[in-house]
Amino acid sequence: MVSSVTISAELTYARIRGLMGYFSEASIRYGVPLSLLLAIASRESRMGLALSTDGTGDHGNGIGIMQIDKRHHPDFTTSHNPLDHQSNIAYGAQYLASVIEEFNGNTRRAVAAYNGGPSKVRSAVWAGLSPDSVTTGGNYAADVLGRRDLISQLMGLSKAVSWSAYLLPVCAVAFLSYNYINPQKL
Repeated sequence: MVSSVTISAELTYARIRGLMGYFSEASIRYGVPLSLLLAIASRESRMGLALSTDGTGDHGNGIGIMQIDKRHHPDFTTSHNPLDHQSNIAYGAQYLASVIEEFNGNTRRAVAAYNGGPSKVRSAVWAGLSPDSVTTGGNYAADVLGRRDLISQLMGLSKAVSWSAYLLPVCAVAFLSYNYINPQKL
């Protein structure tokens, strides 16, 4: 599993490069969780840090931050510059949304399909295998979902802790502080 220091550095790089707005925009437009989109970009290209100077990776087969595979998405990859980060992130989010829908919201299978392809993932599942068995490294979905959780924590997006959990203690401290500073005279 990748460390929080590594993920933090990648997020900082994405902020410095002005990419976070593209991720947020694509997340909202396609209904894909921001942390999941960022996690895929982290695994695929380290948020762009692992790309060649021409914007490619995977021996020239992956295009841009989201590593859109030119062998499987030729319409997009032949018509877009690998350094057009906004289009690349939007296309990756659109594709991710489509596989999430195709797998009826099963995020693990959808993430594995982003990497290994929907038909390979379906075949693996039907054969009783893990969706990850057909992915790069045999751990793509598990790794991406771990990155997603880490990114959620680092960015304060965690579902485990909602703002309402902080509301009562903050209100209590505010009330007690106000009464201590401004005591009521009887």
